[in-house]
Amino acid sequence: MTNLSEGVLIVTLVLTFFLGTIRGALAVVLGIPVSMSIALLFMHLFGVTGDLMSLGAIDFGFLVDGPIVILEAIIAATAGRKLVGFARAREYASIASAVARPVAFAVAIIMLVYIPLLALEGVEGKMFRPMAITMASALFGALVYAVLFFPAVLVTAVPPSKNHGPRWLEWLAERYEEIAPFAIRIRWFAIAGGVGLLLVTASIFGAQGAEFIPRIFEGDAMVTIRRAPSISLDEARRLDLMTEQILHEFPEVESTLGMTGRAEVATDPVGADNTDILTRLAPMKEWTSATDFDDLSQKFKDAIESRVPGTFVSVSQPIEDRTNELISGSRAHVQIQLFGNELEELTEIAQQIGDTVRDIPGTGDLRVERILGAPMINIVADRAKMARHGMEVEDAFLSLRAAREGIQSGEVYEQERRFDIRVIQPAAEPTAEAIGELFVSTPAGLSVPLKEVVELSEGDGPSVVRRQDRRRAIRVEVNIRGRDLVSWVQDAQAAVEANVQLPTGYRIEWGGQFENFERAQARLAIVIPIAIAIIFGMLLWMFHNLRFAFSVFALVPISLIGGMIGMILRGLPFSLPAAVGFIALGGIAVLNGVIIATEVRKRIHEGEEIESAIVRGTAHVFRAVLTTATVAALGFLPMATATTAGAEVQRPLATVVVIGMFISTALTLIIFPGILRIALRGYEPATDVEGDDWESFIAGEHASGQPAE
Repeated sequence: MTNLSEGVLIVTLVLTFFLGTIRGALAVVLGIPVSMSIALLFMHLFGVTGDLMSLGAIDFGFLVDGPIVILEAIIAATAGRKLVGFARAREYASIASAVARPVAFAVAIIMLVYIPLLALEGVEGKMFRPMAITMASALFGALVYAVLFFPAVLVTAVPPSKNHGPRWLEWLAERYEEIAPFAIRIRWFAIAGGVGLLLVTASIFGAQGAEFIPRIFEGDAMVTIRRAPSISLDEARRLDLMTEQILHEFPEVESTLGMTGRAEVATDPVGADNTDILTRLAPMKEWTSATDFDDLSQKFKDAIESRVPGTFVSVSQPIEDRTNELISGSRAHVQIQLFGNELEELTEIAQQIGDTVRDIPGTGDLRVERILGAPMINIVADRAKMARHGMEVEDAFLSLRAAREGIQSGEVYEQERRFDIRVIQPAAEPTAEAIGELFVSTPAGLSVPLKEVVELSEGDGPSVVRRQDRRRAIRVEVNIRGRDLVSWVQDAQAAVEANVQLPTGYRIEWGGQFENFERAQARLAIVIPIAIAIIFGMLLWMFHNLRFAFSVFALVPISLIGGMIGMILRGLPFSLPAAVGFIALGGIAVLNGVIIATEVRKRIHEGEEIESAIVRGTAHVFRAVLTTATVAALGFLPMATATTAGAEVQRPLATVVVIGMFISTALTLIIFPGILRIALRGYEPATDVEGDDWESFIAGEHASGQPAE
C-alpha cells in the first residue's frame, strides 16, 4: 500500500512538472481512482483478491497515459485562446474526438499485451493470472475515463493555458526538432546501431540466466535436519539440542523451535530422522556474520555439519519450504527424480547423480533421498533342517506371527460388540538372537528353537518405498545459492547426461521450480505469437496501411533494449515478473508509436511534405511522448527501490519499466523518424480507401490507383 500511495504522489508531481498546469494534472490523476474502482468491480466479478501479486504490478503511470495524450492535444490546440462556456465545450470535444481513436486503440493494445499471462497454467497461472486480470481491468477503466469522462472534466475545471507548457520542455522540443533531420539522414546507421545494440544486450542478458520467480526473503529461516532412519527419538532429541545451541551462537538468531517427527497421518508422514528448526532472525540491517540470507544459510550449514555427527542440513524459509513441497512434493529448489525398478540400483544411480551435480557452481544443499537404512531382521527358512524335524514352513512362521501380532484363539462378546482373543509370545528384545530363541512345535510334539530351522541375520532394509505413476522413484534434492535456476539446471542436465549411464527402463525427471518455469515458457511460446499477431492486426485496422503498422510494430524490439540494460545494470536474471515488465514496455512503445505515427499521418494528409511531416509531427507530440514515458517509469520507482517484504518479486518488473522506459523512449525518438522515412518512401495519402479495398489497403496506394514506390 505504501508503494501505491507513493506512486500516486509521484505521478501527480511529474504531471504538474511536465504539463505546467496543476488543474490539468489533478484532472488526469482523477482517472486513477476511477480506473481502480472499475478494476475492483472486475476483480470481484472474477474472484480476484487484493494482494501483492494482483495489486503489486499496477503502475498508475499506465492508467493516465490516455488522458495525458488528450490533455496535451487540447493544450497544444487552445494555448493562448480565451474559451468559455459552450465555445470551450465545443472546442474541447472536437479536439478530444480527433485523438480519441488512436488513444483508444493504443490503450486497447496495452490491454492485449497481458493476454499471454491469462493463458498460464499451474502455479504460475495462479500467481500471475490475477495480476493480468487486475491490470487489464484497470486499463479498461482508464480507457472509459479518458474517452467518456475526461473531456467533461477538462471543460469544467481546466481553462486553456496561456502558453504551450513549461519553457524548459518547449526548449527541449525545439532542440529535438533541430536534431530530428540529422537522425533521418543517418537513419540506416541509427537502425543498424539499434539492431546491433539489441543483439549485444540480448547476448549479455541471456548469459545472466533465468529463474521462475525471485526468491522472497521472509525474515525467518527453516533449518531442516536429516539423519539415519534408524535413529532413536532420544538420540534425535540430544542432537537437536546440540544443533539449537550452535544456532544460538550466531548473533542473527533470536529464537529457535525444533520439531522432530510428525503425526503418522497421510499429509505429512515423517519419523524421528526428520527435524525442522524454525529459526527467528533479527532484521537484516543488524546482521554481522553474513551479508545476505544465502551467506548466512551456508554458515549455518557448515557450523552444524562440522560439529553435530550424522547430520545433514538444508536451510530454507518456512513459506518457501511449504510452497516448494506443494508444487513438487520436495522442499528443494530443484528435484531430480529417478524412476526404476530395483531399490538398490536406484540408490546407486541416485548417488552417482548427486556426486555429479555436487561440484557444479551454485550447488548449495544437496541431499540424496535415503530409501535404504531402516534396521531389518531377515529370516530365511532352511528347508533341509525343517525336513529333518518333519516341519513345514508355515509351522516356523506361525511362531513369528505369535511374536509380532498374536494368534487368534477365540472371541469375546460384550453385548453387540465383538473382540478377538489373541495369544502373543513376544521375543525378549527386537534382535535376531532373541527371535532365534523362540520355540517351534514339531509334528512329533517336540519344541525346537526357531534358529535351528531358519537362518537369521540383521541388515538394512527400505525405510520408504515411494512411487509415482506406479513406478518406484528416488529423489536428489538441491538448493541453489548464488546462481540462477535455469542455467544451473542446464549445466546439471549436461553433466548427468555425460557421466551417468541409465539402464533400460530407468529415466530422470527434473522438477521443482524449474518445472514451473519450463511449463510457463512452453505456454508463452504458443500464446505470445498469437497476441503479437492480434496487436499487429489492430495496428493494421487502425492505420489501414501496412507501412504505418510495420513502422509502429518495429518499436517493440527496440523497447526491449532498455529493459535488458536495466536488468544487466542491477545484475538480475530473467524471471516471470521481468517478463511482465517487458510486456508493459512493449505496450508503452506501441502507444508512443501510435501517437507519433498518427500525427505524422495527419500532417501528410494535410499536404505537408513527408520528411517535414515526420520532423514537425514528432516534435509536436514530443511532450506527450516524454510525459507518458516518464510517468509510466516513475510510477514504478517506489517498487524498484523498495526493500520491504515481497519487494524481490516486484523489483525485476519495476527495473525493466523504470530504466527501460527512459532508454527505450530515447531510442524511439532517435530511430523511429528514420524508420518512418524508410517506410513512407514514395507514399502518397489515400483519400478514398475503403475497408474492403484490400489491394489499396495493403499497398497504401494513391487514390488514383497508382502504386507507391
